[in-house]
Parts: sequence; structure tokens; C-alpha cells
Amino acid sequence: MNDVTAQPRPPEGRQPGANGNSADPMLNALVQDERRESPLTYYLQVLLRRRWFIVATVLLSIALAAYINATTVRLYRSTGTIEIAREAARVIDADDGSAKPAFYSQEFYQTQYGLLKSRALAEMVVRKLNLANNPTFMYGYSGREPGEQPRVLGAEQRKNLERAAAGMLMANLTIEPTRSSSLVSISFDSPDPQLSARIVNTLSESFIEQNLARRFAASSYARKYLEDRIAQTRARLEESERKIVDYASDQRIITVDTPQQKEGGGTAAAPSLVGIELGALSSALTTAKADRVAAEARYNEARQSGPLAASEGLTDNTITALRGQRAELMGEYSKLLARFEPEYPAAVALKRQIDEIDRQLRTQGGNVLASLRSNYEAAAAREAQLQAQVDGLKDGVIDLRRRSIQYNIYQRDADTNRSLYDALLQRYKEIGVAGGVGTNNVSIVDSAMPSYGPIKPRTTMNLLLATMLGLFLGAALAFLVEQLDQSIMAPDDLEWKLGIPLLGSIPRLPETENLLEALEDRRTPLAESYLSLFTALRFTTSHGAPRVIFMTSSRAAEGKSTSSVALARNFAQLGKKVLLIDADMRDPSIHHMLKLTNSGGLTNVLAGADDLQRFIQKGPHEKMAVMTAGPIPPNPAELLAGPNLPLAFETLLKSFDHIVIDGPPVLGLADAPLIANYAEATVFVIASKQTRTKVVRVSLRRLADVNARIVGAVLTKFDAKTSGYSYAYSYEYGDRRGRQSKSLARRILRG
Repeated sequence: MNDVTAQPRPPEGRQPGANGNSADPMLNALVQDERRESPLTYYLQVLLRRRWFIVATVLLSIALAAYINATTVRLYRSTGTIEIAREAARVIDADDGSAKPAFYSQEFYQTQYGLLKSRALAEMVVRKLNLANNPTFMYGYSGREPGEQPRVLGAEQRKNLERAAAGMLMANLTIEPTRSSSLVSISFDSPDPQLSARIVNTLSESFIEQNLARRFAASSYARKYLEDRIAQTRARLEESERKIVDYASDQRIITVDTPQQKEGGGTAAAPSLVGIELGALSSALTTAKADRVAAEARYNEARQSGPLAASEGLTDNTITALRGQRAELMGEYSKLLARFEPEYPAAVALKRQIDEIDRQLRTQGGNVLASLRSNYEAAAAREAQLQAQVDGLKDGVIDLRRRSIQYNIYQRDADTNRSLYDALLQRYKEIGVAGGVGTNNVSIVDSAMPSYGPIKPRTTMNLLLATMLGLFLGAALAFLVEQLDQSIMAPDDLEWKLGIPLLGSIPRLPETENLLEALEDRRTPLAESYLSLFTALRFTTSHGAPRVIFMTSSRAAEGKSTSSVALARNFAQLGKKVLLIDADMRDPSIHHMLKLTNSGGLTNVLAGADDLQRFIQKGPHEKMAVMTAGPIPPNPAELLAGPNLPLAFETLLKSFDHIVIDGPPVLGLADAPLIANYAEATVFVIASKQTRTKVVRVSLRRLADVNARIVGAVLTKFDAKTSGYSYAYSYEYGDRRGRQSKSLARRILRG
């Protein structure tokens, strides 16, 4: 049996507040842990509870997709493939004058793709296939019938119609290059599969024609342009060469050799005799200066740092040998000084040898310095001699250069004209040969074929997408409605949303079953649930079940009267003397449920009647007594506020073990707070899916304001199957067939 155990009654000062938060931190922690343990389960419960939102959304999406499929014009796609090579296959290595892309240039292919989508090519296809007068092409995309057209169109009207047809062609044309290749797929969508294939094939052929036309036009223009340029350049070349010859004769400019070919084209003027001699002397002078600078540097170095420290002194063999001898003698001398005084004869002899070697080193250093000075003076003298010779030739060279300025101008002009003439002539020959070959870099790989099936609409895909979209939107709508729904739906909502302990969950009683009969059979779900509620109440106080139990709810028709009757029966069945009081003096119902009279009751007791036993009637159980509400008073709140209510409880508790009070609703009335103030325990009854959280919180706040001792809440009219919870608050355990047989027997006997 899936039972629900009640939470212990909190001590004084820790009652659940009106804001809906539990006064027990441990309870809040347990509720939060329960929510965190299975978020997926919670989501599945929400989807199951709101499944009709999802089903409706999916059906609406499928209907919309079906409508779109039915109203969308069917389009057929044909695809052809062409190859656009970077360069045409060359029969000869010659250029035709058209622009050439780089070997891996993406700009070339982007240009070709743009040409395939160009308006000029589209208009060419429109004119070839007469698409402007094709009703299927012009009106098939919209699905409407063509209107009446004039028989004769003017030139401007025909041109506008062709432009409109070209725009439609460009809008339904797809150019898709194949990655890492020179292949390009051309696709076209139209209502007619045959027309789609013809348009693709015509477009491919027109693109090839257009490409060849551009190449031929470029070659023709280049040849005409080069012919004019060659004639002009030839005349300028002859004139510049004539000027060179005349000027050289007048100025007596004589060169040794013929002009030399310069790097990069053109000719260099031949050198003169004076220029050659001056160049040789200048080169020798430069070398002499370098030698003099090097000799001077070595001499200054030896003079400043000493000949022995200079590089020549360090490389001199004599100095090197003397330094080695001196080092050996210094080593022996140091050993003697370590043992003897400097006046020791052997030490004195070694000192004399060392001094002699030092004298020889100074002498050899002087020789090295003198040699460096001699080399420096010789280098300086040679430099001065060459400088004098160069100065002597400068005047002649300056005069020659002055006369050669104009000569060089004429020479450069002639070189430029000759280079330009040769380049133009070579280019003209290449273009003439390449233009005659007429190669093309575009070829058709696969021609387009008519399609057997439409590409639009995609019926199956649209329905599948609509189903998925409907599921997504339905789930989103379900979660939105779940967040907006503030009603209490399941037992755990009491603790999660309100923070009050759960005493029990009561299943919904079918309308065809009788309450008393259902309670009579203890194995029915209703009887089991109320027995669980009774068990929970036994642990709410230290002395067991409270003696005065007040049953109330936020509004009417939430099941408090049914719960009061069932709870009183449970007390009686356990041998406890129990009194059931109908305290709802505005709308009493206990006497209807138990088929009792209501001529006198609680109203008379509160009005001051002395004999209470006169208003107590026998209940459906021998241990159970009932006090009905009695006549409806004009103002029940005044009777409840009087002194007779606590006196009546005190008197009745002497005769009964427990008192169960079926109270009025809390909202809008002052009756329930007055009764709850005198009751030992208050049980709050909440109807599943009927009572909002805010309403319950307001009711709990009103009870908390009068210090009502709320021991917990009962969830009534709960249907676990329709609530979408994975766990089932079900009390159906045991021989179900036996219960069904007994119920059938009772109906037969009643029938």
C-alpha cells in the first residue's frame, strides 16, 4: 500500500506562516532535495499532465503543413554540369589578348559565377526560348491563370516583358560550384520539368557562346590597337637613331667598342678612351687609399700601445721566442725566491738573464715600429702620386661628359623606342596566331535532364518538420501553462508550494458510488486513504490523536464534510467515542449525508440551551454521535464569538473521547477563525486542481493570525492517473477482483 505518512506537529511558535513557507527547515530541505533528485521525472509529469496541449499543437501544425503542401506550386528542378578551366587548352604557347587569372585565383571563378548569373546572359536565354511569351514560365510560379494579353506589343513593352522574364529566370537559377574542382552545377526550378531542362541546357550553350564572343572581340581589338601603335613607334625609332648619328659626328664623340645591351632592355653607351683611363686610375687610387689607411692604422696602433702589444709584435717570431725564454726564467726565479733571498747567487744570475731578455725585446720592438712607419710612408707616397694623375684627367673627362649629355639623351630615346617596337611587334604576332586557333575554356560535362519528381513542396519533410515543431511548441506551451497554473495538483505541491505537512491524499470518489458504502469496505481506496489520515493524526501530538479536530478549507465543496464523516467513523471503528459536529451554520450538509434531522443542533447550543444531549443524534456507527448545525441563525459569527462555544467543548469532552468539527470555509467568513482558536488541532482540506495556491495562503494567514494550531493538510479529489505523476498515490492493493465482486453484489441487492 502506497501510504502517505504525516509530518509531526510543529511546536508552538513554529506554525506554518501565511506566506506558504514551512516553519521546519528540515522539511524545506527534504522538499528541495526531492525536487533536485529527479528533474527529468518532473518534466515528464508536466508533459503528461498537459498532453492535450501538445496533441492539439501537433495536430494544428500538421494541418498547417498539409495546407501549405496543398496550396504550394509544384516546382521541378533540372541540373546540368559544366567545366570552367582556369585556362583553355593551348595548341600553341601564345596569348590571345584576353585577361588571364592567376593559377590559383579565386577571383577568376567568382567572376565566372557572376557571369553565369548576369542579366545579359539571362536575357539571351529568354530571347532564344521566347520565355516572355511562355504562359507556364510567366504565370506558373504564382499558380494563377494569365490574363488577356494584347496581340501586338510595342518595342518598349516587349523589352519590359523580357526584363521581367529575365528577372524570374535569375530568381529561380542556382549556381553551385563543386568544391576543390573546376566543375559547376547549374540548376533551374520551374513548374514544367521539360522547360527546366531546356533552360539549363540553353544557358550552358549561351554561356559558351558569350565566352567565345568575348575572346574574339578582345583579340580583334588588340590587333587593331597594336597595328596603330607599331606604326607610330617605328617612325619615332627611325628619327631617334638619325639624331644620334648626326650629333656624334658634330661633337667628335668616339667610342672604343659598339654599344652594349643593358640588363632589362635597351643599350648602354660605349665608353670613351679618357673614361677608360680615368676609371683605371680611380680604381688604383681607391686601392692605394685603402692600403695607406691600413698602414697608418697599424702604425698608430703600435705607437700608442707599444710595439710589443701591437698585432705585428704579437706575431713576430723573434719576440715570441724571447717571451718564451723570459717566461721560463721567471718561473725558475719565482721558485728560488720562494726558498731564498733575492741576493742568493743563483737568483741574481737569473735576474741578469731576465734583464737581458727585456733589453732584447725593447730593441726588437723598436725594429717592428720602424718597419710599420716605413710601410705607412710608402703607401702615402703612392696615394699622392695616383691622386695627381687622376686630377690631371678630370678636366678632359668633364669636357667629354658635357658634350655627351645630349648624346645620351638621344641614345636613351632610341633605346626606349627600340624596346617598345620589339615588344609590340612580338605581341602582335602572338595575338594573331592565338586568335586564329579559337580555343575555349568552358565545356559542357552533363546536359540537364527532366526531373521525375517535384523538389517543392517536400510533403514528407514538411509534415515531419511540422510534427517536430508542433511537439516543441506544444511542450513549450505545456511548461508555460504549468508555470501559470497556481492550483494544487498533487500531494507534494502542499509542501513545495505551501510549506505545510501532508497528512494524507484522498482519491476522487466516483459519482456512482455511495460515500458510506465506500467507507464500509475498508479495502477500498477511499477507506484506506482516510485510515492513513487517521493514522497520521495519531502522531501529531504527544498524547496521540487530538481530542478536538477542526476540519476547514478555503472555499466550499472541497471535501471537508466528507473528510469529517470519514474521520469520525475511523475513530468509532477503533472503539473511541466520537462526536461529529456540523459547525457550518450557513450551509450545513452533514444531516443530508447521514440522512438525519436538523431541527436542533449547534445553533441551539450556542444560543444557550442547557441540555446538550437533546441535540446529539446517533450516527452510522454505535460509537459515533452527530450534532447537526440546527436552524440557520441570522448571524452565526455572533454565536461563535460568544462564551458558549468553549463551554460546550468542555462539557462534550467529558462524554466523548474525540470531537470532529466540520467547519465553514475560511475566506469571506469570520466563523472558521473563531472555531479554530478553540480547537486543539486544525486540519486544512484542499481539493486537487480546484484550489489556487494564493487562496490557500490567504486562508492559512487568517488562521495563523488567530493562533490556530494547524497540524497539516489533506488533499482531496486527487486522481493520480490524470495528474501525470510517475509515482501513484494509490491505495488499491489486494484482491481487486474480490472488491469488484462485492460492489457488484451490493448494486444487485440495491437494484
